[in-house]
Amino acid sequence: NDWDALLLRSEELVKQDADLPRVQRDIYQVEQFSQYLSTKVRQGDPTSSYNAASRLLATEGLNPRQYTLALQNFQVMPTYEENSERGADVQTYVEQVHNALSSKAIQVAHENAMQSFEKHIDAYLDATWQREKKALFDSGDPYAAPVPQGGGHRDQGLAPATHVLRGKAARYADVVKEMNKAISNNTKLESAVGMFAEACKVGSTTTKDASGTTLLRLWQISEKMLRDVRSIPAAASLQKTALMIDGTRSYLEENFQGHMENVVQSHRTVAALGGYPDKARLVEAYLRVKESRSRDRLDFDAPGGVDTVWARIYFCIRSGFIRDALEIIKRKVRNDQSTSAGEWIEEWINGGCKPLTGDLAASALAESEKLLATQQRVAPAGAPSELRSCYIAAICALAAGSSRCADCLSRDYPGFFPTIEDYVWFRLTLVRVDDAGSGIGAGSNGPYTLADFQSQINQYSSDHYSKGGQEPLLYAAVLLMSLQAEKAVEYLATNPKTHEFRVDAVHFAICFWYHRFIAPSESSVASKTVKQYAYSLTHRDILLALEYYIITGLVMGGSTDLKGRLLKELLTESHAYGVLLGSGGASADGGALERFFPERASRLQILESVAHECASDAQFEEAVELYMVAERPEQALHLLNNRIAEAIEASSMDFGSDQVVADLSSRAETAASYIRARDESSEREKETFRELLIIHKIVQRARSPGNDPGVLEHLWDLSFVPVDRHHLQSCVNALRGAHPAVIGLIQPVLLAGGEALARLNKPEQLHVLVSFAAAIPDRISQQAYQKLSEYQTRLG
Repeated sequence: NDWDALLLRSEELVKQDADLPRVQRDIYQVEQFSQYLSTKVRQGDPTSSYNAASRLLATEGLNPRQYTLALQNFQVMPTYEENSERGADVQTYVEQVHNALSSKAIQVAHENAMQSFEKHIDAYLDATWQREKKALFDSGDPYAAPVPQGGGHRDQGLAPATHVLRGKAARYADVVKEMNKAISNNTKLESAVGMFAEACKVGSTTTKDASGTTLLRLWQISEKMLRDVRSIPAAASLQKTALMIDGTRSYLEENFQGHMENVVQSHRTVAALGGYPDKARLVEAYLRVKESRSRDRLDFDAPGGVDTVWARIYFCIRSGFIRDALEIIKRKVRNDQSTSAGEWIEEWINGGCKPLTGDLAASALAESEKLLATQQRVAPAGAPSELRSCYIAAICALAAGSSRCADCLSRDYPGFFPTIEDYVWFRLTLVRVDDAGSGIGAGSNGPYTLADFQSQINQYSSDHYSKGGQEPLLYAAVLLMSLQAEKAVEYLATNPKTHEFRVDAVHFAICFWYHRFIAPSESSVASKTVKQYAYSLTHRDILLALEYYIITGLVMGGSTDLKGRLLKELLTESHAYGVLLGSGGASADGGALERFFPERASRLQILESVAHECASDAQFEEAVELYMVAERPEQALHLLNNRIAEAIEASSMDFGSDQVVADLSSRAETAASYIRARDESSEREKETFRELLIIHKIVQRARSPGNDPGVLEHLWDLSFVPVDRHHLQSCVNALRGAHPAVIGLIQPVLLAGGEALARLNKPEQLHVLVSFAAAIPDRISQQAYQKLSEYQTRLG
C-alpha cells in the first residue's frame, strides 16, 4: 500500500545521505501529525476569504465597509400582520402594544429602583464605614470617645459637645472642676491627690505592668508623700522636703507590712503565726519563712538558736513598728556589751530615725564600718553570724547617715536589698534635710542629701529600672519615691512605653502643681502636657476645655498676660464667644468666664489683653468683638477705621467692594455710639470715622461719570483740603496731624478732586490743589502728581 511505499522511499533516502537528521516516530505519531495537517488545510484562512470578497465588491463599484456597517445596524421591524393574529382587529393590536409597553415600563422602573437601592446601600455602607473607622481611631485616643453629633457651638448660648470624656478621664475631669471651684472661691480641697486616686480607682480596670505596679499605686505614693505639704508655706522648702520624705517612707513601710502579711499567709505552716498575733509576732513569722532555707533554729523558737535580735529590730523599723522595736531594744540590747549601739539606738529611734550628729554619729559609723569589714573578712556569705552582723551594720549606717556603708551593703551583700523599694527606703532614711549638725554623709563634704540620692537614681536609664520598658510604671514609681515629680510626669507624658498613661500624666502634673510639689513654669514639660490636653478638648467640649485652660494658666504661672494668651487661643480655636463670654458680655450675667473671673475689673482686663493679642496676630474680627465685650469701644473703632481705610483704598483701585465698606461702617457706627469718654483719643477716632465716610463718598462718585459736582461737594467737607491759597499751609499742617488711616487715602482723594475740577473747568481751585499736592511729596506718588499737573496744563 501507500504507507509501505512511503516507508521504503524514506529508507532509500536515509541510505543515500547519512547526514540527514533522524526523526524517530512510530506509526501512530505519524498518523496523528498527518491528520493535524489535513485539518489545517481544510479550514482555510478567513482573512483571505474576506479580502477576496472585498475585491469582488470593489470591481463592481461597491464599498464593502459601507455594507458591513449597514448589516451591523440593520433591524428587522415586524409589520402589523406579523404581530397580530389572523383575523384580529385594530383594538386587539392596540391592547397588545399597550401591554408590551407597560411591561417594558415596569421592567425599566424595576431596574431603576434596583440601581437606586444599590446606590443607597453603597452610600449607607460607606457612611457606616467612615463612622466606625472614626470611632476606632477615637478609641485609640486616651482622652475621648465619640458620641452622636450635637451641632456646632460657634457663638451659641449652649455648648453641645461633639465628644465627651469617658471612664477614668471623665472622673479626673470632675476633680479638676472641683479644684477650679475651690480656687475661684479661695478655698482649698482637703486632699486633691486623694480625689485623683479615688477617680483612678473607682469603676476602672486595673492597669499594671509586668512588675504588678499599678497607676493606683502611683497615686497612693503621691497621696502619702503630699499629705500635709500644701499647708506648708512655699518659703519653707526644707520643711516641705522633710514632710515628703517622711510620707514616702511611711508608704514604703506600710507596703512592706503588707508584703510580710502576704508572705506569712502564703507559708502558713512554716510561719506558724498562730492566733491573735501582734506586730512583733508578725516579724518573727516573716523571719521563719525568710530563713527557712538555712534549716537553723531561730533564737525566739529555741534557746541558743540563730541570733535574730537585730534582724527583728531592723524589720520592725522597716515596717514602721517603732514601739515594738523599742520593746526589743529594752529587753535585748540595753545590756548587750558586744556592741556600742545601746548608747545611741534609742535616741535615734525616738528622733524619728533621722541621722544622728556629733559623737553619736561617729560612734555609729565606726561600729558599722568595723562590722562590715570583719564580716567580709571572716564570715562566708550565708553563715549564721551574717544575720546578726549585717543588720547591726545596716542600723548603724542608718543612724550615722553613711552612704559609704550603704554602698558596702549593696556591693558585698546583694540580697540585702531584694527589691527597689527596700533600696529606696534605706536611702531615704539616710537623707538629711535640715541644716543643723554635721552628719557623716557620703564623705567628708557633708551629710547625705536628697540631691545625692537623686543623682544615684539617675545614674541609670529608665530601661534599667523598667527591664527594657516591660515595667514602665515601676520606673515612674521610683522617680516619685525619689521626689522627682517633674521627671515622673515627663516620663509618663513622653516615653513611647507609657503611651496609654498620657491622660494620667496630665493629671499628675495638675495634682503636683496644686500641692506645690512642682513650681509654675511656662517651659516645663508638665505645663506643656497640661496645655496640650486642654487644647485637645477645644473642639470636643468647650466648657470642659475652659476648665483645663484655667488650670493651664495657673500651672504655667498665672500672669494676666499668660491668661490672656490662653483665652485668645481658646476663643479663636472654638469661636464660642456666646458660651464663654455670655450674651451680655463680660460685664453682664452669663458666660462661663464669669465663674472663673467673678470680679468685673479682672474679667475686663483679661478680655482686653486677649483682644490686644488678636490684633497683634492680625485677627481683627476677633479683636473687635473682644474690645467691644471688654468695654473698650474706642479700641474697636480704631481697628475698624484702619479696616475701612484699607477697603476704601481697594475700592478706589476698582478691585474692592463697596459692600465691605458698608458693613465695616455699620459696625464702626455701633462702636462709636458706645463711646462715652470725651478724651482726645476717643474724639479723634470719631472724627476719623466721619472723614473716612466722606472719603468713601468721594471715591464712589469719582467712579461714576457725571458726578463731578458731588465729588467737589464732599471734597470741601474735608478740613485738610484747601479751598483757596490762603488756607494752603494750615491744611498741610492739619494733614500732618491727621489719623494714619486718613493720611493713607489722601492720594485717591486728590486725584478724584483734580479730575472733577478739570472737567468742571475750575483752574484756580485746581492750581491750589496741585500746590497742596506739591507741599506733601511724602504722601503722594510722583505718578499721581504728574497726573494732577496734566489736568492743570490741559486747562491752560
